[in-house]
This record gives sequence, structure tokens and C-alpha cells, in this order.
Amino acid sequence: MNGMEWAEFIRRTENKMYHLHRAIDGICNEPDYQESVTALTEVVRDYQTLVEKAKDELRAIDMHPEHRHE
Repeated sequence: MNGMEWAEFIRRTENKMYHLHRAIDGICNEPDYQESVTALTEVVRDYQTLVEKAKDELRAIDMHPEHRHE
């Protein structure tokens, strides 16, 4: 993926995490949903790992390839 694609992936994934956090906040005090809260929290952690890996990939991209001195 190129830099723009990584940036878009990060944006979309962070947006999903935001909505998951809102859902978790809405049901976290409901005893019937404790298993769901646990599962959703795990999904958020997985998304966070993906975002961190994507940010590492984005940092590794040479944004100025025309300025190379070889």
C-alpha cells in the first residue's frame, strides 16, 4: 500500500474504534452484556494493534524519493 492508502486505513480503523468505544460505554453497566463488552474490548485491542502496525508502515515510507542522493 502507498502512504495515502495507509493513512486512509488508519482513519477508517480509528473511526471504527471510536464507534466501538461508544457502544461499549453504552452497555458496560448492563449485566446481560458483560460478555459482549469483553469481546468488544478485545476487538478494540486488535484494531489498536493494527493501527500501530499501519502507523509503523506509514513512517517507513520515503515521502521524498526524488531527493535521494545516490
